Amino acid sequence: MKLTIRGIYSTALIQLLLSNGFTITRPTKSQSERFGILSRDQPDAEIIDSTLDRNCVDVRGSPDVVESVIGVLRKNFVDLMVLRVKDLGGLLGVRIGFPNDAKLRLDELRSMVAYTVPYHHYCRAGGEGLSSMVTIAEDLVERGIVPAEEMSKSFREQVLGISPRVGSVVRIIHVKPDGRRIILGRGRVVGRMDGSIRLMRRMMGFGVYDGLGVEKCPGDYAITEVSMFRPWMKTSYYSISGTLKGCYYNISTPVSIYPDHIHYFDLELDVVVKPGSCPEIIDADGLERAVQENRISEELKKTAFRIAEEIVSRQP
Repeated sequence: MKLTIRGIYSTALIQLLLSNGFTITRPTKSQSERFGILSRDQPDAEIIDSTLDRNCVDVRGSPDVVESVIGVLRKNFVDLMVLRVKDLGGLLGVRIGFPNDAKLRLDELRSMVAYTVPYHHYCRAGGEGLSSMVTIAEDLVERGIVPAEEMSKSFREQVLGISPRVGSVVRIIHVKPDGRRIILGRGRVVGRMDGSIRLMRRMMGFGVYDGLGVEKCPGDYAITEVSMFRPWMKTSYYSISGTLKGCYYNISTPVSIYPDHIHYFDLELDVVVKPGSCPEIIDADGLERAVQENRISEELKKTAFRIAEEIVSRQP
């Protein structure tokens, strides 16, 4: 089974797939140097970065080979997200999402081949600025200018300090298990501390808040509390006078916080709390459906329910 692999995950994926019996063909110069690959044969399938979301890759090609690739990925990444499956006229196309735990595993795989800074793939997925920071740091180590241990310590500290500035406006990018990529409006940063931020959004129209069943009015505002790598976000909704209308906890994969956006893969499950009422877990059917459709693993479903139950008991 022959594969061509390109993009920010290529070194880690080549390391993994070579050890699982795949042949890599048509390598880049760096792939040839790192792995000794020389084959120029026609590939049976290819893996490339998604043009829509750098947290994802697209696998396209012969159905049996694509399915074999997905099988290996499922075994190695418990939090793997199978976001989309398409028939491409005799070929198969599958979009795969890599949440943050998967990225850490990809870092481990890459480090078997070359020096890899902590949170390498987290930064690569975060945009050109952070990606360039990774390139410079790893180049300094590979050229012997900075010791690996010193660079790793410094780089880890830098990454854990990444967050938008107070007053800046950031997007909340919410990726559903069926592949829909939803921008949940833009929020202004009104608080920032120790890897956590607070966002404020103003409501402009009438309606009803999903899950809460509470009336939405112009002038309402929402405060969303986000912490780096925490697998949930809390949004509290207030009236124009400051009266709490309810709280909504969104369960997800560990959240990524970047200078201009927040990114996570939604796990469908949510917890809602209305004033004077007990907390309630909602949308469990959506999570069950995602498991039945083989979009997420049974293990990830269990994790989502455990997180939801902890929120119900503690209401953080």
